[in-house]
Amino acid sequence: MTHPYTSPNQEPTRHKANDELSRKRKFWFKAIWISLAGIIVPPLFGLAGTVFGMIGAFGELSKTGEGDSEALASNISIALLTTMWGLVFSVVAFFILVGVLIRFFTLPKDTPR
Repeated sequence: MTHPYTSPNQEPTRHKANDELSRKRKFWFKAIWISLAGIIVPPLFGLAGTVFGMIGAFGELSKTGEGDSEALASNISIALLTTMWGLVFSVVAFFILVGVLIRFFTLPKDTPR
């Protein structure tokens, strides 16, 4: 149904604008979820790397009772590096999320049909 004060030529433009805005909203909404996953998942991998690195370090200690300092340092460095990289990726994803949220909430409101 057309509005009585608009010509039929204006009607598709308005629908096209609403469709474009709807597509943008869907895109930015998906970007929010991807950013949230980027905040949550990397620290989990970092935690898993920490656990495996420490298991390796304690396994090295249990072999001889004293442990080879080089092997211990290698396992502990793996544990610390995975923790660090998990946090680095999480912090970067947090800043991306902030930008995505700003962009999502500054989209114009729907135009009336």
